[in-house]
Amino acid sequence: MKKKTMKDIAMEAGVSITTVSKILNNVDMHISEATRERVLGIVQKYHYVPNEIAKGLRRKSSNMIGVVTYDIADPYIAKIVTGIESACRAKGISVLICNTDTEKSSELDSFRFLRSKMVDGIIFLRSLSSENAESISQFKIPIVVVDHGFSTDISDVGIVDVNSHAAAYKATELLIRKGCRQISYIGPSPSTGSTRIEGYINALKDCGREIRADLIYQQGDFSSETGLHGIASLFSGGCIDGVLCGNDLIAAGALLALSEKRLRVPEDVKVVGIDNISISQYLNPPLTTVDLHGREVGVESAEMLMSRIQNDVPLGEKFIDCEIVSRKSV
Repeated sequence: MKKKTMKDIAMEAGVSITTVSKILNNVDMHISEATRERVLGIVQKYHYVPNEIAKGLRRKSSNMIGVVTYDIADPYIAKIVTGIESACRAKGISVLICNTDTEKSSELDSFRFLRSKMVDGIIFLRSLSSENAESISQFKIPIVVVDHGFSTDISDVGIVDVNSHAAAYKATELLIRKGCRQISYIGPSPSTGSTRIEGYINALKDCGREIRADLIYQQGDFSSETGLHGIASLFSGGCIDGVLCGNDLIAAGALLALSEKRLRVPEDVKVVGIDNISISQYLNPPLTTVDLHGREVGVESAEMLMSRIQNDVPLGEKFIDCEIVSRKSV
């Protein structure tokens, strides 16, 4: 069967195309109930779905935004995306999500895909390399960059920063207050999580502690495997009594590796994570971590972008505070 158009629906219902459009967009307050039910009955009979892209061409807006992120499977990223979708849904905005797997070429591919779908703006979530930022900026589309330590002179770019530096600083301070003398850091490769290692280093400096390269492990990504490999590398000798992990997934791997080495947490080694994902409270022992308020981050980034798109409010910078969540690993 040939796909029905709005014109076909209007002709069969004996009404104008404008009337059908008003009913489908819930602005039919002056249309009789009988007419509304007749039109919706025909819509249901033919399983008619409005062409959102065509509608967007007419009104020069698609009512869609894009999200580009490096790993949608990361529970913290999922919390942020949940916040983005919640804020957008409340304003009738759809969200298209692209996953890059940290590949810089995939960033550009995702951007081109979202542009082809005529999105009104894009949120780059722990994504957007400096190499790609310049070329992407030439397309004059509003962009918000989230949790990436991003700084640029490019116009029409907003920033939502979860202050990962402060999170790592507070976590390191906590370990020092709890009596740890040799505190290690386990995190992803420097290009992925630079602000967190800086927070760790600055906290040690401010507390008069020595910065030791042999206590720092920076390889891989924000995954449990990084924690496993980090413990294996750092605990071949010495007497480390505190571990700051770049996120809770890394901490989960670290706790498992410490258990396999028969090291007790927190008696022998104290461990702190960052992100406060839901699983952190169910680890053994329950993980002390730093809450970065992922859902709030998502809501703030979406609202910043929608304000720019809908009301031409200039994009700016928003900083979300963090807080320690104390459990039994410290």
